[in-house]
Amino acid sequence: MEPRDQPLLYPVLSLQMDPALRSPTGRGKGIDSIVKERLGRQQDVLASETRDIYEHRTELPTYSGLTHLVVRMFSEDSLAPTHTPDDLFSQRHGCRLVAPLPGGYLIEADVKELPRLLHAIEHPIGYAVQADISRVSSLGQFDAKSRLRGRSVNELWNSAPEDDDGRLFVVWLAPFRDRDAKAEVLERIQGFANERLVMPTFTSVRLTLGTSEETEEPRSLTTPRQSSIARAMRDYRNTGVGRATVRIPNKEGLRQLIASGASYRIDPVRPIRVAAPGEGAEPPAPVIDENAPIVAVVDGGLHARSYTAAEAFRATPFVTNAQADKPHGNSVSSLVIHGHAWNKNRSLPELNCRIGTVQAVPHRNANRRFDERELVDYLAEVARLYPEARVWNISANQDGAGLDPSEVSVLGHEISLLARSAGFLPVISVGNVSPDNNSRPNPPADCEAAIVVGGRQALPDGTPGDRCPACLPGPGPDGMMKPDLSWFSNLRMLGGVVDTGSSYATPLVSSLAAHTFDSLREPTPDLVKALLINSAERSEHDPNLGWGTPYQGHLPWTCVPGSVTLAWRAQLEPGTAYYWNDIPIPPELVRDGKLFGRASLTAVLRPLVSPFGGANYFASRLETSLAYQSGADKWPSLLGSMKESTLPENDARDELRKWQPIRRHCRDFSKGSGLGFSGPHLRLYARVFMRDLYQFGWTHHSQAGAQEVAFVLTLSSADGEKSIYDSTARALGNFVESAVLNQDIEVSNEL
Repeated sequence: MEPRDQPLLYPVLSLQMDPALRSPTGRGKGIDSIVKERLGRQQDVLASETRDIYEHRTELPTYSGLTHLVVRMFSEDSLAPTHTPDDLFSQRHGCRLVAPLPGGYLIEADVKELPRLLHAIEHPIGYAVQADISRVSSLGQFDAKSRLRGRSVNELWNSAPEDDDGRLFVVWLAPFRDRDAKAEVLERIQGFANERLVMPTFTSVRLTLGTSEETEEPRSLTTPRQSSIARAMRDYRNTGVGRATVRIPNKEGLRQLIASGASYRIDPVRPIRVAAPGEGAEPPAPVIDENAPIVAVVDGGLHARSYTAAEAFRATPFVTNAQADKPHGNSVSSLVIHGHAWNKNRSLPELNCRIGTVQAVPHRNANRRFDERELVDYLAEVARLYPEARVWNISANQDGAGLDPSEVSVLGHEISLLARSAGFLPVISVGNVSPDNNSRPNPPADCEAAIVVGGRQALPDGTPGDRCPACLPGPGPDGMMKPDLSWFSNLRMLGGVVDTGSSYATPLVSSLAAHTFDSLREPTPDLVKALLINSAERSEHDPNLGWGTPYQGHLPWTCVPGSVTLAWRAQLEPGTAYYWNDIPIPPELVRDGKLFGRASLTAVLRPLVSPFGGANYFASRLETSLAYQSGADKWPSLLGSMKESTLPENDARDELRKWQPIRRHCRDFSKGSGLGFSGPHLRLYARVFMRDLYQFGWTHHSQAGAQEVAFVLTLSSADGEKSIYDSTARALGNFVESAVLNQDIEVSNEL
């Protein structure tokens, strides 16, 4: 029986309540922002460094008289938004901040105006400039060492894949804001191309709808081939951000590109691969409802004929049948379609899915070279043609060895942008341990928009156990809390083959996510993500298990008996505090006049991200909490510490993961004597904060516009009283409705 045909006694409730708004007063740089004991010393240090840069100005790579400099902050002040040194490095001193860097900032500086900057350092006017001087540790050139991110030219060259006439790299163009400087950067890149020191790659992707029989191999494509350099130049001219996959013929060409100052970041192209499971006989033909939800499976394709009835669509292949990793594609597809049928000894929901076959992953020995941009262009066409696939399963990864821990991969960044634009939810494997990497997720598992899935073992009773040692742990770059979830990684699949890896845990989450989409009235990727995380068992994030497994015997769109779950979405303007003031306290949460029970709050922000994929990747953050009244104008926090904005920046990042878009707060207050309270309501608070506005060319947070947040709040009776659901629904009245399709709220009068 499909889930939507089953009686749902306790559907998740959709909150329809408008919040109250308040505009808090902002904080500026005053006399208290100055580190007085450091001010004089740092004046001398920064003045000396500025003089040295100016004296050697002829050695600087310049574009229209502008160059890039690196500002480093003292560690305790590093990248705290309130300490951004935009008063010292301002346009009136010939400078402009353009991008965040690990521990500091990238500055666009007018070389001829450096004496003006020197004068401002030696004779600071105002508290704000003095505060900046006291908190900046150093000023230097953005030199070849900085562009190489600590690698040597030889290391960078050797890490890139070979091509017929060189090696393949992704080059990010230097982020100038000045129009004339950008024009000169483009001239320099075009000059390198003309001299064949840097050569473009070409892509051309235009798919058409077709049947399985019509799309066995890639079609000839009729649209003009696009030069990667021409495309990057167009993007750079329009937005100030451009990146291109290029062929560089030799190390000397790479050195010249780095020395020119025309690049900001250079990454080796990384192939995408899977861990092949081995061969096996085809399974019995599954019986799949034609209305079952669809998961797009980006893998080695479906080649088992017995599964064709479960195929909703087959996109024009990106790799040929001879190149595709067929065994892995078959195995992952079988788990997406009916993983529970292959694994009766595991505690899995009986969910069947249809799949969309997206044959895009080659086997390890295939002679198929492609870059991230070519793959993303192909996936964008698939998303355009098949919008009915709201969940995409990607059980394939790139090698994560040698990645800068502060930088998001090109593929992770691009898939996130695509998913956000097209409105689908990627579900991506965290990757498997290898001799070269055992400590961080493999790209594209650093995709912020995705649910990233880790692996875990099974206990003897078939329930989830400890972490799987074959699967990679988190965190992701810039402190990203990955994986999000985890599930069984040792599974039986196509033909009875048993294998282990994060590739196989991922389809279990994909299937559940697709059914969650299919069951909700107004689903969004972030709402589905929030519901799945809310259903997981962990109250704290674990670098191996994430938030745990999203199935504890009940489905994410239903409430556990003895609990009630409210879910909703809101558009939050940065800088404004929002309060949902009238969330009723159900009587089942009260014992002897005290609050007594459990509660959890999961919120997922659709964040603004840095276009440069580096440090400070998240340019917006969410602060949220649930409070109860304990006296006149006293609202202590029930969920959420409310310390994100008060702790020192580094502590808030390390302890509270301050800038991560997923906020999850859980509390068990069923022990002891409970919590004293007054008043009949709970109050939920939320506020979006911004940082690094300069990288978008903005001067005020209002220019960012409203940002969407998905909220899921669960209240649970300590004694499992089922009446908590009815009493909450009754108290909310017209401010609540079922979040689930074809399921009205049935409120019982029996308590």
